[in-house]
Parts: sequence; C-alpha cells; structure tokens
Amino acid sequence: MQVNKLRATLKSGGIALGTLMWEVQGRGVLHTLAQAGMDFVMICTEHSAYNLETVVNLVAHAHAAGITPIVRIPDLQYQYVTRLLDTGCQSLIVPHIRTGAEVRRFVEYAKYHPEGRRGMAIYQGASTAYEDVEPAAAVAHANANTLLAVLIETHEAVENIEDILIPGIDLALVGHQDLAQSLGIPGEYGHPRVREADARVRALCKARGIATAGALNRPENAKSVIDSGAQFLLYGTDLVMIRREAERAAQAVAPFRKTAK
Repeated sequence: MQVNKLRATLKSGGIALGTLMWEVQGRGVLHTLAQAGMDFVMICTEHSAYNLETVVNLVAHAHAAGITPIVRIPDLQYQYVTRLLDTGCQSLIVPHIRTGAEVRRFVEYAKYHPEGRRGMAIYQGASTAYEDVEPAAAVAHANANTLLAVLIETHEAVENIEDILIPGIDLALVGHQDLAQSLGIPGEYGHPRVREADARVRALCKARGIATAGALNRPENAKSVIDSGAQFLLYGTDLVMIRREAERAAQAVAPFRKTAK
C-alpha cells in the first residue's frame, strides 16, 4: 500500500516543498515537478474548474511520479472527503474552518474506527494501491497514512484555534488574504492584526506538534520562511512559475527587440 511520504516527512520534523496547481493539467507536469525536486503538489478544487475525474487522474499521475498529491476540497462535505480518499488521495486540506465542531467532523469523515466513521470502501482499489489487503490491515494503514490539514482564514477560526488544533490534524495553513478580509482589512495581508493572528496559530501548532505552512514567494527567502517554523513550503502556483520563467526570457530579449512599425 502507498505510504504517505509527505505526512512522514512532516511528522519527523522535516521540510517539504511543493506548489499549487489550479489551471494546468497533464501527467508531464507532475513528473517534471517531481524530477525538479518537489515533494508535493497541492491540487485546488476550491478555486479551480477541476472536476472529480480530472483530480483523480492528477492524483494517480502524482503517485506514479513519486510526488505526494494533497487536495484542497471546496468545503467540508462528507462526499468531498470520502470520494477523494477512496480514489487514492491520502492528504486533504479543508478551507474556511471556523469551529472545533467542524474539525471534529472532518476527522470523523476521514478516519476509520476508532478515530472516525469513514465509510468502508477498502475494495475500491485505488485506496489500497490496488493490492489485495486484509480489511483490518487496510483500515490501520489508512488511518496511519491519511494527512489532514486545516486552512485558518477567518477571524472565528483564530478565536477558536484552541478547539481547532486537535488530535487528527497534522498541518495548519494560515490563509492571509482571506483572513485579512475576515478581519475587515481586505488586501492588507501584512497588517499587524494578520501577523498577530498568524503568530498565535504558529505558537499553538508548535506546542501541539502540528506542522505549519509558509509561503515561499521567492526561493531566496527559504531560510527566513523555515526559520519561522514552517515545514510545508508552498512555492507559488503553476501559472506563477510559468509566468516567472516567461518574464525572465522576455526581459533578456527585450534590449534586442525592434519596435514594430
């Protein structure tokens, strides 16, 4: 069965690097990212037009490439959680969490007994990497290899953070843009109130052994992001990386271009 390398890395205190996909499709992208040295790819279904079939194919190609897929589901619904887990994804992020009750539901949906009440689908195929596995072994393996992450992006979540960071949650990400909007200061994601909320979340995560994420906007900022305590480093998006390389090439050629008449 498939071992969740991303979860193992974070649990051991290691660093994982990846990017966000929400536009580009195709197996070649995933193999290229893996060969470039990335550890994970976050597949967004909250803000993208990806349908379930597309996501399932991306997850399968990611596993084949040796890069861990982690899917951001649209919202907290049982069908989003279980269908993705049953089709081979082992890592999920739920957005817009506000209360501890929501997080407890998330864990219940995603984990088998005794940790939760996920519906039994161990003969699905992809969830056991198509191996013929004894049910008890499949359940134990799934519970040990399912990574659950919460996106903290509302002022309610920050207020309820003590109840949100519970056993079963492996990773917390602070969504600075949405958090700023929730605080009534849209666009000001560097505002002191946002930074204060971020620091509060990180401190509690550290105390409870939960990994945190950091936005690696520029590669040269890696040390400062890691020094902040982040283990899950998110480097741009599929389009951001394409744009940066295109701009770099265009800037190099610009001095030699002639103005069209």
